[in-house]
Amino acid sequence: MHEARHLRVQLTLLAATAGGRKSAIPVAEFRTKLVSPGRRHFEAAIFPSGALVPGGAAINCEVLFQAPEAASHFPAGTQFDLWDDGRKGYGTTLGVLS
Repeated sequence: MHEARHLRVQLTLLAATAGGRKSAIPVAEFRTKLVSPGRRHFEAAIFPSGALVPGGAAINCEVLFQAPEAASHFPAGTQFDLWDDGRKGYGTTLGVLS
């Protein structure tokens, strides 16, 4: 059983040629930071439903924040950045889970 996740999001990784990651994020827990529209960085674990490939299609993911109150910065429809030693992708909140 896993901890209650906070968000359902859609993520897209930037192509490696655009400054993105050089390798895919597999279907497994991945620790990163999400950047809110107010430019605040929040520690999070993402759980992709499929492999996130740089420059590839958007993938639905669930998000678990280190600090649960971070979810309030990402209401449904929010656009945000994925930060991993620089901007590596972007996403949209599809729904709040808890």
